[in-house]
Amino acid sequence: MKTFKDWLNEGETLYQQALQEYQALEAQIQDLEQKLAIKKDEVNQIAAVIGKPPVESTNRKLTAELVDHHTSGSVANSPATIARALTGRGLGGR
Repeated sequence: MKTFKDWLNEGETLYQQALQEYQALEAQIQDLEQKLAIKKDEVNQIAAVIGKPPVESTNRKLTAELVDHHTSGSVANSPATIARALTGRGLGGR
């Protein structure tokens, strides 16, 4: 039978593995972003020579902030409020 300490150690191991995978993926994304920027410059140089419009960058990183002017900060950031916003139900419907 596992002890509480065994469960904690197992959780720590899982966390470390997941963190390493996350960091590896993050590094891959950064590498791809650099390659994409280089390729964009190349395409735009060719486009300028042959009279084509330059390619536009698309910002792939999304950020969001939930703001509810009708409630206090702790309620505005509650899991229920966030869930309503993510499902499209809005902040007004309680």
